[in-house]
Amino acid sequence: MPWTNNERRERFNMTLLKMKALFEADPAAAVRSQNFIQTFHRFIASDLESHLTSQAKNAGIQVIQEAKIFGSFKSKDVDVAVIHPINGPLLLIGVRSQMSSVGKNVLTYYQDIIGEAISLQERFPMCVTGYAYLHPLAVVPWERKDGTWTNAENPDHSRFARMYAGIGSRDDRLYKHQLGSYDHFAYSVVDFQRDEPHLFDELVRQAVPDLDMSILSFVPRLVNTFNNRNLWVQGIFEEPVLG
Repeated sequence: MPWTNNERRERFNMTLLKMKALFEADPAAAVRSQNFIQTFHRFIASDLESHLTSQAKNAGIQVIQEAKIFGSFKSKDVDVAVIHPINGPLLLIGVRSQMSSVGKNVLTYYQDIIGEAISLQERFPMCVTGYAYLHPLAVVPWERKDGTWTNAENPDHSRFARMYAGIGSRDDRLYKHQLGSYDHFAYSVVDFQRDEPHLFDELVRQAVPDLDMSILSFVPRLVNTFNNRNLWVQGIFEEPVLG
């Protein structure tokens, strides 16, 4: 049974609490070990699994994390993927977070995720693709093992939201010929300094009022696109639940 909007919000809040605890215990280890971002992976994967029908599961369709997918030039470990045992990838999702050096690295990562989209879409043009990106509301310094400190930073979330919107709405009709843009993008700005981390979707909406980029609608948007793109296919995803 697909999650309701309220269930999704509750589960995301729990996910943020786990991510906060991991990061505060040891920031460097949380990032280096990937425990921090993999907690985010699991939230998205679980949301997708809630939409799979019994028929799909019986047919061997799975939601797989860190799926090794062949792109057009090399293989890629896709963070979350829905895979059919015969027909291959149905839905592919990249996931990333940056908890430090945001301004320094964001353009490099931007180039990387466009390249990932091109490689996967050249090989699987009908596959639904999405990307989920998380930034902190503010970067708070922490002490490294060598005694040095990371830098404080106030990321330009409005700028980043517009950047991601530019590669986050693949055309519904011309998608087979459009490379480098994802079908859907989720950009999450989170204040981890609160006792209970808070998602600031309003900051993203102010910068990009005409495009839904919320993580709370991300999986339903992807599922709807898959269903609309594959009208002849039945019994894979349940329709998203509203409310």
